[in-house]
Amino acid sequence: MVYESFLETIKQSLKERLGSEYTLSIQPITKNNGLSLDGICIGRTGEKAAPTIYLNQFYNCHMEGVPLDEIINDILLLYQTNKLPDEVHLNDLTSPDHIKSRVIYRLINESANQAQLSQIPHISYPALDLCLVFSIYVHEAQDNLLTALILNSHLKTWNLSFGELQEAAKLNTPRLFPARIRSLSEVIKDIAIKSSQEEICEDDLLDFFDTEPLSPPMYVLSNHTGISGAACMFYEDILKDFAACTDSDLIILPSSIHEVLIIPNSKNVSIEELAETVFAINQEEVPVEDRLSNHIYFYSRSTDQLSVAFTSSVSIGTKNP
Repeated sequence: MVYESFLETIKQSLKERLGSEYTLSIQPITKNNGLSLDGICIGRTGEKAAPTIYLNQFYNCHMEGVPLDEIINDILLLYQTNKLPDEVHLNDLTSPDHIKSRVIYRLINESANQAQLSQIPHISYPALDLCLVFSIYVHEAQDNLLTALILNSHLKTWNLSFGELQEAAKLNTPRLFPARIRSLSEVIKDIAIKSSQEEICEDDLLDFFDTEPLSPPMYVLSNHTGISGAACMFYEDILKDFAACTDSDLIILPSSIHEVLIIPNSKNVSIEELAETVFAINQEEVPVEDRLSNHIYFYSRSTDQLSVAFTSSVSIGTKNP
């Protein structure tokens, strides 16, 4: 089945299953790093918000042999189990005072999002090829975070200035999503435990990164949710304080938009080898929409500045040759 026919078949089948009180539409949606997805928006009479379920992966499953009826059932289950929580009041999203208490920022790649950045307020760091964008924090569940990206048009509607938006996000993001730094081996052991896998030892961890043993070890910087935690890199004094604790400058590897890896600088660390590792992991392990950068960053204690230690010539959307 061709893709366009698949989308229309899904829409009509869901409409028959849900009934006349529902309105369905297919909408193209631009995600982070220019990724374009097709979602089906399911609206119900009397409700002010409508969830969107992305269909691209369902099409891939269908092409691999999954029957349409099974796909329809899976979409309905997603819709029924991911409705907007009852405690979320959408009217609050029109109140400037409420908005200012819920504004947060997240970190994305700048060059990969040029088209989108023209429509959204952001703080640009061109020397790093990174920028901060703003969202409204709506709701946090166990495994996901509900946010809404802020557009330039929203500021006019709310009568908020960019300065007010920036100041609110600077206060709210560390407060709502406090930073956490842990050793990489500790993080991977936690993942193994949660996945009911065998414990991963330090040697396995180093083999995974295909590098010589490092001393001191790697650390993971993220927030308490592990979602969009790379923005913690721009929390006030977070790198300065950690550099003081390790008594060294810091090398920062952009693991994804959700976290960064930190290595206290030493003569045993090869920036070039780390750059190769970051590129390989980005291409093979990290989804396109979650990639942050192929560059390697360096924090200097003496200048309290973040800079690029290794500039990659390959964009984060490039397929591995």
